[in-house]
Amino acid sequence: MSSVNLEFSTLGELIQRYRQERGMTQANLAELSGVSSGSISKIENGEIRRPDFKTIQPIISVLEIPLDEVLDPFMLTNPRSETLFTLLYDSFSLHNASLSAKLTSCLLESEDENSEAIAAKLLLNVQQVLDNTETKLALLDVLIGYARSHGMQSFVAQGTFQKYLVERDDFSKLEETFQSGKYILQYKEFLTTDERITLYYKLGVHAYNLRKFNECIELCKRAIIEDESESSFKAYSTLLICSSYFHQEKFELAEKYLKTFSLFNFPFVKENVDFMTAKLNQRKGKTDLAITQLQECLKTSFYKINIVNTLIELYLSSDDVGPVEILLHHEPDFHPKDLSNPISKAGYAHYFLNKGKYMIMIGKSDEALSCFIKSAITFSKISMPKHTYECLEFIFQISKDNHSSQMEDNIKKLFAELKNEEGLE
Repeated sequence: MSSVNLEFSTLGELIQRYRQERGMTQANLAELSGVSSGSISKIENGEIRRPDFKTIQPIISVLEIPLDEVLDPFMLTNPRSETLFTLLYDSFSLHNASLSAKLTSCLLESEDENSEAIAAKLLLNVQQVLDNTETKLALLDVLIGYARSHGMQSFVAQGTFQKYLVERDDFSKLEETFQSGKYILQYKEFLTTDERITLYYKLGVHAYNLRKFNECIELCKRAIIEDESESSFKAYSTLLICSSYFHQEKFELAEKYLKTFSLFNFPFVKENVDFMTAKLNQRKGKTDLAITQLQECLKTSFYKINIVNTLIELYLSSDDVGPVEILLHHEPDFHPKDLSNPISKAGYAHYFLNKGKYMIMIGKSDEALSCFIKSAITFSKISMPKHTYECLEFIFQISKDNHSSQMEDNIKKLFAELKNEEGLE
């Protein structure tokens, strides 16, 4: 933090006081900054009322004046929007969300350029330039607030849409962000066709992850209606509808949409069709056929965790622990490499839930406890309380039957982590 902490009424006064604090003459500053002594003198005395930022930037750099201290006095010079955009870009590297938000507000109030043109540029920056989530959300909040108060409905729509795309990656708030995402549907007419397709599809995935299968079906059907091409969004939307009907035990409808999905020409289609076909056969009571098909899927599919989970569930349902042991020997081969989305995390969590059940069946309580703890923590991170509670029930039963100080310590650590996930500490 700078030792110069006074408030300044003008930019010139700020520069002068920082220069004096550094023990520099105007000539010293001129030599280091490349700005003439005459210009520095005029800036400090206020003779140059609207200095170009290209002129003052090297002065600020030499004097090491923080950008957030420069902003207020610099705004008194009525800078052009082009200059403010330069300052905004500079602020991104500082990862100072409040400063970037303040600059965004100043930009939207600029008088030398149409506010809609500025808003459009800001949205482009959020999408293409800015990669810091906190700063991105701060900018979008300012933009949305300004657009709403000035009746700029299209920018309310665009801003809230972009905000949803950012916030939905916080898997600990899946329900909250799903509701905020649905709010955008009120402004859907202000989005482009491609944006509406993206919104419907993303909300459909979101609903599926929350096990809101009716809403998933409705949203994905909207995506399919909007999408006149044979895009991957359309294919995945069809698969989500199929999977949702499957979870609702509406197997005829699931088969209908699986057949439609099979007609798409994408690399991911075949392995998903094979997997869903096996699961449908499982539900029809064709257990041996389902196991054979799942074993074939395991050989050819890239994403294996859900196949393994289904196989373990089938084996455990018939108390056949031998094949489970064989599967567990290959655990590193099917653990998902990418746990950055809820579907991968859910598969990972279900695996340890199933593994814990297997460990109970073979009498390994400590190993079972470790599995259930890992599963409970992962489920809690993706807003799946029902499955978290299922894990907790197993944990309580194990602790009741096999109490030890080590087990008690493990359970205490679990609850501390769960409380942290819920923000209770």
